[in-house]
Amino acid sequence: MAVVTDTGASDARVIGVLGAGHFFSHFFLLCLPPLFPALRGEFGVSFAALGFMMTSYNLIGGLIQAPMGFLIDRFGARWILIAGVVLMSGAVLLMGFTESYEAILVLAVLAGLGNSVIHPADYAVMSGAISEGRLGRAFSLHTFSGEFGGAFAPVVMGTLAAMWDWRSALMAAGAAGLVVAAIMASQSRLLVDDTGGTRADAAPGNKAQATGMKLLMSPAMLLFFAFFVAISLAGGGMQSFAITSLIQTQEITIAGATMALTVFLFSSSIGVLLGGPLADRVKRQEMTMMIAVAVAAGFIILPAFMDLSVTLLFGILAIAGLAQGVTRPTRDMMVRAATPPGQSGKVFGFVSVGLSIGSSVAPPLFGWIMDQGAPRMVFVLTSVFMLLMLATALAGHFTARAAARR
Repeated sequence: MAVVTDTGASDARVIGVLGAGHFFSHFFLLCLPPLFPALRGEFGVSFAALGFMMTSYNLIGGLIQAPMGFLIDRFGARWILIAGVVLMSGAVLLMGFTESYEAILVLAVLAGLGNSVIHPADYAVMSGAISEGRLGRAFSLHTFSGEFGGAFAPVVMGTLAAMWDWRSALMAAGAAGLVVAAIMASQSRLLVDDTGGTRADAAPGNKAQATGMKLLMSPAMLLFFAFFVAISLAGGGMQSFAITSLIQTQEITIAGATMALTVFLFSSSIGVLLGGPLADRVKRQEMTMMIAVAVAAGFIILPAFMDLSVTLLFGILAIAGLAQGVTRPTRDMMVRAATPPGQSGKVFGFVSVGLSIGSSVAPPLFGWIMDQGAPRMVFVLTSVFMLLMLATALAGHFTARAAARR
């Protein structure tokens, strides 16, 4: 049975343990690209084949999240989470011993399978183990830890490969992940989830809500799924083609355009951290979402219609990134508020599939826009997707509230 702790020290330990696993989830996602030149030389395969390894990891890790959520809600998150981290880390470690491309491909699939438990398990644990007044901060730190892991991977793997070789780099990364899994096992008693249905904020109306597939196919959850798709479409477009668009539309060098995107991404991470305490203090999450998305969408569209100085461009993207980051903990709080007790694993697993779908669709979609000779539309479409985020978030929020009252 889930127990909701109200001690700051226990909350911090839970956040730290989950954050470490989430760090490596994103770290492993980006640990292979820095090694592609070495892998290509070792196995004599094309870059397309190497890219397929990443697709295998991403799709498996993304699409299986929903069924993993059902298992987590049925059997509990604790040991499924630890097993997932062990599988993910062990697969990366074994990549260092492989003698063929096919073997690494199989291990990439296994790593993706291990990664698929992270989001549904982590959110189930946070819903059950974190004090209500600190939940927004828990969501923000959890999101930040994953982003930090992704940002850290290229420089760490590149450095390790330069110091030793690509095999040793993968072995070291996988071993570090196994150490984290061991720490998680030693702290397993803290990893309680909300499967017992004793969540402190469970409203009387929530007890009448649907469960299982009926819940996931409800209008509110389908709207939240679309919300997550829109989030990743907006972010994927910026990450893929903002640099190219800025070079073609603004008087800026490739170094300046790269720095502009870095400013946006860094500001977004800061916004994630600021959004946590804000989500804990402001109970009307829909108001925070409305203001933050309006600011982000309003500023991100400006480079499409204005010729900007480098300083002004950096300032605009910093504000847009900051506002966009603030929405992330608020997003999680809105989904959690619409989730009946004991259903967090499947709900967060299901909506997280939307992130994988959007991330897969965004690069070719925005690439097609660039091929049409419309680079300014990158920022227009990003703004449109941000507004779609707002529309689906608000629709999901109010639909869930209406269902709870019935």
